[in-house]
Amino acid sequence: MRQTFSTDGSMTPLARHRPGRPGLHATKRWRGLRGVLAVFTAFCLTVMVGVIGNWQSATAPPADAAGAAAPDPWRHLAAATAQAELSRPAADADAVDASLEKWQAQLAAMLGPSPERAWQQALAWAARRPAWAQALVEPLLEPLWQRRMFEGMLQGLDETPGLEASLRGAWTDATVARWTDIAPTQAALWAAKRMAASAAAGAEAAAGESAAAESGSGPSDGTRPAAGGTHLLAVVNDRWANQDARSATVFASTLPPAIGRPLLTESLNRWLALDGSAARTWIRSQGASPALDASIAQHATQDELARQSPQEAVDLVHRIADPSLRQQAQWALARTFRDIDPTQEVWQTQALAGGAALPDEDTQAQASGSDSGLP
Repeated sequence: MRQTFSTDGSMTPLARHRPGRPGLHATKRWRGLRGVLAVFTAFCLTVMVGVIGNWQSATAPPADAAGAAAPDPWRHLAAATAQAELSRPAADADAVDASLEKWQAQLAAMLGPSPERAWQQALAWAARRPAWAQALVEPLLEPLWQRRMFEGMLQGLDETPGLEASLRGAWTDATVARWTDIAPTQAALWAAKRMAASAAAGAEAAAGESAAAESGSGPSDGTRPAAGGTHLLAVVNDRWANQDARSATVFASTLPPAIGRPLLTESLNRWLALDGSAARTWIRSQGASPALDASIAQHATQDELARQSPQEAVDLVHRIADPSLRQQAQWALARTFRDIDPTQEVWQTQALAGGAALPDEDTQAQASGSDSGLP
């Protein structure tokens, strides 16, 4: 055995060296170095984690932005599935297993996510199965009215071929009336626009037929644009006059005379019956107008106005633009004054001022009544 000197000068045996295995002192040194390396590595990892965390905090988008940039894939998948379901062709009307209950269930399922498609599908099925038409379409009317889908509903009714005319007309009138209840001005503008378009298309079709007849190219197929513009304006006006006679009157006064005059007469008569004072003030602000003549003649010659405000009745009669109608109204007012009090001839005279005297039969009747003491 080899020996060596220790630090105190004594002789100590030297550890036997074995190949492949470090000595005792080398092993202790390696263990100490490994501990230092472990501490240093832990320190470095701590520093790196802190640096990376700070960098991510500085560069990461806000939580809301991150959610917007990366939408929930499951939600996206659900939306895509719903869209695909809506795009799926509806049941064939000629299918063997077609039934009213199945179709109603399909329409109910469509109504929430796609009310427009539900309406179009209901009209298409109603055209192919007339016996089921009311059961398919009418349950959708109120929900779609509540959604204020009036214009789209009316367009669908116009464009769906094969619908029974009576049902198409009834659903159209009901939709226009409900639109008037909610937004009368919009409904009136739509009806006026439709009326103008129908008139223009009708004139164009008539001109085409005339040209075809002159050229000898044969008769046309008799196709005419969808009518009803004037009728629908009347529906709007009637409904509107019951709600707000003044607004209905003012709107009707802006329409072309050929269309607006009967509507104006109806709404103005309604206004005069509800608030005669305000309506007469508006009449005076308009000046003489043939469009107002019929309403003035009817209102001014009535017993109520002649009794309460005879001078106003006389003034209104004299504002009538049409000379013939004005003369008839003067005679009618004179008779009304005579019936109220035959002795008060002053109002009869004022009513007839500027016009002709009462016809002979009226004069004779008046004289006979005076002699007998009867009115």
